[in-house]
Amino acid sequence: MNNVLVTGASGLIGGILNFKLTDHNLFGLDIKECDYKNFEISNISDSKKLKTIMSKNNIDTVVHLAGNASVNANWDSLSENNFTGTLNVFNACQETEVKKIIFASSNHAVGLFENDSPYKEIIAGEYKKVPKKYSLITPNCDVRPDSLYGVSKAYGENLGRFFYENYNIKIACLRIGSVIPNDNPKVKNSNRFYSTWCSHEDIAGLIDACIKSNNVEYDIFYGVSNNDWKIWDISNAEKKLSFKPTSNSETYR
Repeated sequence: MNNVLVTGASGLIGGILNFKLTDHNLFGLDIKECDYKNFEISNISDSKKLKTIMSKNNIDTVVHLAGNASVNANWDSLSENNFTGTLNVFNACQETEVKKIIFASSNHAVGLFENDSPYKEIIAGEYKKVPKKYSLITPNCDVRPDSLYGVSKAYGENLGRFFYENYNIKIACLRIGSVIPNDNPKVKNSNRFYSTWCSHEDIAGLIDACIKSNNVEYDIFYGVSNNDWKIWDISNAEKKLSFKPTSNSETYR
């Protein structure tokens, strides 16, 4: 069993992991209480405490979810939480010899692709305008953030590359789509969610596969279900992690 520290454990995805990842020893960290059996209150700005928590629990894998998750977040909050906070987590991992970091990036790191055809038509639900064959947005595409939040996630991906190249920490960056509390894209009443939705089962499965796989080096994977109208290429997860999402938003259409 892996000893896995989940930062931002009290958030939606943190709660999903606590419920579904029963094959690992999970340790939660957040500024708010949550239901993790092993949990500590801490801010990721506290570098010393981060290192203490990782060391005393023999953490080998960190799932870094903590940060400001709002696309409309202001610079001051992003600077503290998504830039400096992420650097603190990565530094603590390096200093305590953590072997793998799974970084919660976001689709917003490449969100401006949605201004281009055929992606903008798919997002709008104008499927009759979409050609029968089109290219999906790949993990190694140009980085095109749609917000300062997206910039912060692109920064985290590049920070991961630096720590992989310099310290040989395995890094999986997950460009997560739309994970929503009630796990049903229909309730959002938006065509975009039929493209970007990621079910609770699939986000947990992807993270679990990243934890277990010995093939992770520095990799970027899209966290999205196997939706008929997805715009992101998920084939590398099947090739490298032997993971393929099982949910499809059309089930709820």
